[in-house]
Amino acid sequence: MIPTAAPYQLDALLALLEIEGGQHLARHQGLSLHSFFQPIYSFAHRRVVGHEGLMRAWNAVGKALSPATVFATAHTEAELVTLDRLSRLLHARNFVDLARAAGDPPHWLFLNAEPNAFAHAGQYGRFFPEMLARLGLAPQRVVVEVLETAIDNNRALARAVDYFREIGCLIAIDDFGAGHSNVDRVWRLRPDIVKLDRSLISDATDTEEARLILPGLVSLLHEAGALVLAEGIETEAEAIMALEADCDLAQGYYLARPAPGLVSEEPVNPVFEPLWNHFNSQMRREIEHNQQQLAPYSRALTDGAAKLRTGESFEAAVQAFMDLPEGIRCFLLDADGRQVGANLYGPSGHYGGAEANGARYSPLDNADGAIWSRRQYFRQAMRRFGELQVSRPYLSIVGEQQCITLSLGLLLDGAPHVLCGDLKWHR
Repeated sequence: MIPTAAPYQLDALLALLEIEGGQHLARHQGLSLHSFFQPIYSFAHRRVVGHEGLMRAWNAVGKALSPATVFATAHTEAELVTLDRLSRLLHARNFVDLARAAGDPPHWLFLNAEPNAFAHAGQYGRFFPEMLARLGLAPQRVVVEVLETAIDNNRALARAVDYFREIGCLIAIDDFGAGHSNVDRVWRLRPDIVKLDRSLISDATDTEEARLILPGLVSLLHEAGALVLAEGIETEAEAIMALEADCDLAQGYYLARPAPGLVSEEPVNPVFEPLWNHFNSQMRREIEHNQQQLAPYSRALTDGAAKLRTGESFEAAVQAFMDLPEGIRCFLLDADGRQVGANLYGPSGHYGGAEANGARYSPLDNADGAIWSRRQYFRQAMRRFGELQVSRPYLSIVGEQQCITLSLGLLLDGAPHVLCGDLKWHR
């Protein structure tokens, strides 16, 4: 039951704010609560697009306390709601004042929500829309962050998300990839922004396996309709990794540390100049390298298609491709993506010489009649018929190898076909 005394109501919480040094602070149970703000940058725009409000707290003798310690002082649900609302009110009050003093740039304010209090959003009166209206802060300027791994009740989580979305706020999932993050919650909650836990970027910077997976995860989140924010960026290498993985936004000590004020609206943050120079230089090197490396394979497959049109056998037509050192296999697909005949392998065999290890995939060896129409290399070849296509690297289920597929649409006896050639991929 909701208590009759309501310290969590807006007027009661506003009374706890006072001004010191030109900014608001809050006094709560002997603690002094302050707002710090950490900038959030857009890689593409190279400038600040938002700030996250962060609590800084000190006790009566000047000892700093972590936010977790502060929230641990709440012993009842009402106390927790009170402290959570006080924290967000404090950040919003300071953000509005600082933003107006800077000309009110169109930045987002990111606000953390204590998970247990978040789960009860809307059950203790309409505090949040009242607060925004009182402060003159448009709801679309506010991003409410939820730590979805800390809320086990899916129904309560979804209800709270809907509450803030109906107000007009944006929703962000925080620390995604840490603990027991569930991808299915991305589908259900439909967040506007997903903040990747810093461990994902750190691991991708240090290990090849994580580096290969990260861009796919970012792409998946984009396809789910969310922007992707890499948080905890502490080094140039991590910033470059987040940029290469196609993250939209970034936050971390490498870019800017939390501070009492807001970062002004500068045209370009100079830290992004070397990042983009590195990325563009690497992109140009990769394009040049790929063109040089793929050139003989592209010519061989194109020549093979021409020979097929003149009636040569499949084996004879693609022999030049298979004689190249990185050639793995060639195969032919009909207009429905159905494989015509078996794979033709190069001298190194099905598994590139690793027969014992590759034998684990032996049930998939016989691909005659297999349908590959879902593969991008087939769809691209049919869409851009007659133009050679190059796939992204992927794991072939036939042969257990990372490979690239070259594909080319051609007419054989008047019917559309796609000629494909796989070659080993080396990062």
